Amino acid sequence: MGRVFSMCLEAAVASPFLFLLLELLDKRLFHNRTRTAWYFILAVYFSAVYAVVGLPDAMYVRFAPNCNLVPFAYMFSDYKNSLLNVLLFLPLGVLLPLLWETFRKFHWTFLFGLCFSGTIELLQLFSFRATDVNDLMTNTFGAILGWCMGMLLSKLWFKTIPSGKTRDVYIVAGLSFAFMFFFQPFIIRLVHWILERI
Repeated sequence: MGRVFSMCLEAAVASPFLFLLLELLDKRLFHNRTRTAWYFILAVYFSAVYAVVGLPDAMYVRFAPNCNLVPFAYMFSDYKNSLLNVLLFLPLGVLLPLLWETFRKFHWTFLFGLCFSGTIELLQLFSFRATDVNDLMTNTFGAILGWCMGMLLSKLWFKTIPSGKTRDVYIVAGLSFAFMFFFQPFIIRLVHWILERI
């Protein structure tokens, strides 16, 4: 429960800053208010993922590898963690085909989910978390399940959410992760300091 609260708090704290950054990008790059509003939802999702998976930040980077490279080892005995990994990547699979025509093709969403999860696992080598091949599999499976749901929803929403340029997903992901790495650690420590004194 503490992990969920921490994720929600970090995403909530990051939200106003991400909103302002995306507003600036809308004027320069996106030029579509509806799409930018959806990009904001995606950016908040990325910040929540960053918070919950325990990636390194500007105040804590330490190479401390803790790896499991054996597929399915402990996956079923720790089924709750596997289920949470699937659920964590469901929103990604839903949002990609809704927002970008490119990701309506299964293989592009599969590759994005696999690469996104792989990046997280590699970055966890520099934090206190374990790098686990099972997380890679369950995260990617979550993105695939989300894609199935997203394709069902997109049949209703293709005309209401204009498709963006594929580069936008990398801009939103890069912006979210850069903010969470460089600025969020200082902001969240200030928020915790204030909360302790209330």
